[in-house]
Order: sequence, then structure tokens, then C-alpha cells
Amino acid sequence: MSKKFFMPTRVHHGLGSLSELNNLFGENDKVFIVTDKVLVSIGIAKKVMDILEANKVKYTVFDDVPVNPHEEAVEKALVLAKKNECNAVIALGGGSPLDVGKMVAFLMTNSGTLEEYQWDNKATEAPMAKLVNIPTTAGTGSEVTATAVIISRNTKKGIKRDDLFAFAAIIDPSLMVTMPPHITSTTGIDAFTHAYEAFVGLGSNPVTDAWAVEAMQLLVEFLPRAFVNGQDIEARENVALAAVLAGVAMDQAGLGFIHSCSGPVASYYNVPHGLSNAVFLPYALRFNMLAKLDKHVAIAEMFGMDTTGLSKREAAELAIDAVCLFLSDLNIPEGLFDYFEKEEDIPVFAQAACDMFLMRNNPRKPRPEELIPIFEAILKE
Repeated sequence: MSKKFFMPTRVHHGLGSLSELNNLFGENDKVFIVTDKVLVSIGIAKKVMDILEANKVKYTVFDDVPVNPHEEAVEKALVLAKKNECNAVIALGGGSPLDVGKMVAFLMTNSGTLEEYQWDNKATEAPMAKLVNIPTTAGTGSEVTATAVIISRNTKKGIKRDDLFAFAAIIDPSLMVTMPPHITSTTGIDAFTHAYEAFVGLGSNPVTDAWAVEAMQLLVEFLPRAFVNGQDIEARENVALAAVLAGVAMDQAGLGFIHSCSGPVASYYNVPHGLSNAVFLPYALRFNMLAKLDKHVAIAEMFGMDTTGLSKREAAELAIDAVCLFLSDLNIPEGLFDYFEKEEDIPVFAQAACDMFLMRNNPRKPRPEELIPIFEAILKE
């Protein structure tokens, strides 16, 4: 079966890499900055504005991006970008501003509505406006993917096409030191789930496996350090690099069980994406283990588990134990009990997860009745 790998985004990473903005925009650019109110209030957005001002680059700021990226945010931002005649975009923040920024940059040069591209697969008409992604969390990997996930019709639905690759991504760990521990842990585990699902998914290949394995190994070593000490620049830098590696791997190899189950919960209950993914992670390992024993053994060994003398099944079981301890160390809750609303949602979520396009890539296909006990364990205290 033919496999492919394509990732054209220029990646600038390392401490101080934000200065690369000096080389990416000029006086003829009118930049539309897509971000959120928190990043404006704590001064991170100002660092970007200062560089643009020093280079006499005009800009407009849109900071009304919510925790989860809704179609209304894209539409509102696009109106402002066109009103100010912007011709380039900087997406600054976590996954939500990055995904909104991608679609704004795309719709600045392509006619029609978001809905037409998201639901009707309307063909691309023109290359999107120059887009530079600057993540301030280390998790989604959206800065290097050709996918934008936007909530529409109560569904977190991805729009994937090569036209959504950014011109450049800047990965500067100095922008991440203000992340509180719980954001560090949930976004870091989000990156781990991307790498895991790319690694075990049907779309995996030797190239994506290399990126996914390196991402998981970096997270095993450095995420706990970043969690306990947000000022640890070496840890921040390596976790951010892991998010990039995992993002590329999942964009090329696909996702599966975790994101299929997490999507309906996050959409209906507005659960932060990384947190929702994190609580489903151990259940995914348990469900997928028999389909990919060798790869689950490899995950156990990444965590330093001694598999000497064990059968593949026994060794693979250790991966689940290791991941559960890893999540516990990062203060990840075992469930989403505080978000639960009503009993009748559970079968709806189970069916929606099975119907998700992403589930086609999972190495083992679930039935709704197999998922109902998992949703009950996660949602009902």
C-alpha cells in the first residue's frame, strides 16, 4: 500500500526564535493577529506587536477566540480582517487561535463560506494568505498541520487540505513559561495522544513512526519536568518540540479512538480538548492493545518498564500501567465527572464516536455497546 509524507511549513524553534518574525513580514504586509484575551492581558501578544511595529508592519488584533474554536469565531474574525484589508495572518496561542487563524487566512483568499469548505468539500480556489503560526502551548501541534478543527453543528469537524499548511511556524519556549501546571499537563498529554494514535493507527508508516516515537520519548522525559517547574526552559523547549513532532505524525498518519471519543464530549460539554483526550488515553491503550501488541510493548519500554522474560501480552499490559502512573504524576483526573449533565447523552456519545471519520484509522473498530461502559466510567462518578 502506497504511503506519503508532505510537510512544507518552515519550522523555527528554540529559545529566542520569535525574533524570526523580523524576517517574515515587511512594510507591504497588513497582518491580522488572531489570539485570545488571556495572551493580550499577560503581555505575550505585545511581544509580537512590538516586533511588527519595529519593522513598520501594520496590524489588526482579533482576541475574541474562545476555548474551543467555533465557526462563529472564524466568521467574526474574517469580517474584521477584510474590513482592515489585511493580507497576512499571525495565529498566536493554543490550538483554538491556531485553527481559527488557519481558516481566516484561507478564507481571505478563497470565496464562499466556512460551511462550504467544512461540510461540502468545496474546492480550493487560491493559495491562502501568508500564515505564521506561533504556539503558546505545547500540545495541539496545529502549528505544523494541514488541518483546522472547527466546531460546527455541535461537531468538532476537521477541515484537512494541503492548502492549510502555514508558511512558517515559530516555536519559542519563552512564550510558554507562563502556562500554569494544569495547562502544561493537559496540553502535553494532548501531544502524547497525537503521537500514540499516529503510532498505532492504520495510516502509520516508518516515517511517521519515527516522529511519533521521538515525540513520546521526549514527553516521557521532559513533560513531568515542565509540569513541576514551568521555568525549566530545557524542558519547555523539548516538550514544545515533541508537540511539533507529534503534530506532524498525526497529521500524516491519522488519529483514532481517543479523538473520536473525546470529540463529542468536548463539543457538547465544552471540556478542554487536552483534558478530554487525557482521560480517554488509558482506555484507548486497553482497547487497542491486542491489535498492536508490538507497538504497545515499545511504549512500555519507553517508560522504562522491564519486559524481560514476559510474553508480548504481559509486556504490553505494562504500557497501560505506565501511562496511568504518568497521568497520575501530572494530576490528570480519572474522569470528567464535573462536566457530566445527563444519562441520555452517553449512548449518543458512544454512537457519535463510532461514526467519527477518525475512528476508521483506529486499529480496532468499536461498537457503540463497547464504548458505553467507557463513557460511563469517565462521566459518572
